[in-house]
Amino acid sequence: MNRTWQQAMLDELQQRGILAQDERARLQATQAAPWYMTALSGFAAWFAALMLLAAWMMSLGGEPLPHLIGGGILLLAAIGLLRGSGAFVKQLGLAFSMLGQALLVFFIAELEPPSLASLQLPALLALVVAIGMLLVRAGSAHRFLCALVAMLGLVLLVESHFLLSIHAIVLAALAVWLWLRRARWAGSPQAPLMRAAAGAATLMALVLGIVGQPSMGGLRWFLAPEPDAGGWITWLYPLGAALVLLATLTCLTRGVQGPVRLACLGGALILAVLGSPAPGLLIAAALWLAVFQACDRLWCVLVGVGVAFYLGDLYYSLHITLLVKSTLLAASGLVLLLLRQLVLMPLRRAE
Repeated sequence: MNRTWQQAMLDELQQRGILAQDERARLQATQAAPWYMTALSGFAAWFAALMLLAAWMMSLGGEPLPHLIGGGILLLAAIGLLRGSGAFVKQLGLAFSMLGQALLVFFIAELEPPSLASLQLPALLALVVAIGMLLVRAGSAHRFLCALVAMLGLVLLVESHFLLSIHAIVLAALAVWLWLRRARWAGSPQAPLMRAAAGAATLMALVLGIVGQPSMGGLRWFLAPEPDAGGWITWLYPLGAALVLLATLTCLTRGVQGPVRLACLGGALILAVLGSPAPGLLIAAALWLAVFQACDRLWCVLVGVGVAFYLGDLYYSLHITLLVKSTLLAASGLVLLLLRQLVLMPLRRAE
């Protein structure tokens, strides 16, 4: 909500007697700084934090223990700064938190013997530290980044095709579920945590949909091929994506008339069949519906950008021919247009 709309809403609430004068003054005093002030403050804070980190690294060398102590000091300083006021202070706290987490994870991983080096220990440490910092009272940007780091740590802990595909489907389902229930948790004390988790799960679901697209051999992801993986695993992610889309439409059409609901579910089933060579589009469609239902304009735009990236990647993929891609996309567009007419027809008759 921009400042003009917020001011108009406060005026309306005060005229109706819902908002007292002192409450209005308190709300106006806690208004966020303009975006350009936040951007400039963030640039200055990150520059100062990086200069401090560079001086620390050059003075102490490569010994892990001093850097671990420095990372702990940065996290403690971040906890204090994040509770402060002012755009620069909060941005400096955000920078200290991210750099402190990176120092702890990197230099604890350095203590591991080279023969046992892997991504498991850094990913687990990143997950634990990010969850701990997520619980700190802070702004939305810090909570979102901590939730994103925690979910990325969970992804890096997985080392099999089966578990990673299940994890990607669960992340998409979690994001859809959180956005669909936004009206229930928006007014609760846990609302900042829920929004951070919803945003991070949405972004990770979009990224995994691009990374796991069929042009990479059917869910190879970034893992080495498994000799015992059968051909059925290439259908695991597309099947999960179709189920997520169907479940989303089932929730959204609860109060709709029976024939219209059946038409929507039937159309979604046809789209699931047509979109099986591009399951990321099915996940993006489910996320787009859920975010639109939640009335979040920012994530509506971001999911749309993710769809554009996925379409670009799909266009240059080689797992199916360009003619098949064009046919599938054109058929999906026709199905969506037909669904639009079926949904709008009863509304027009009612008017």
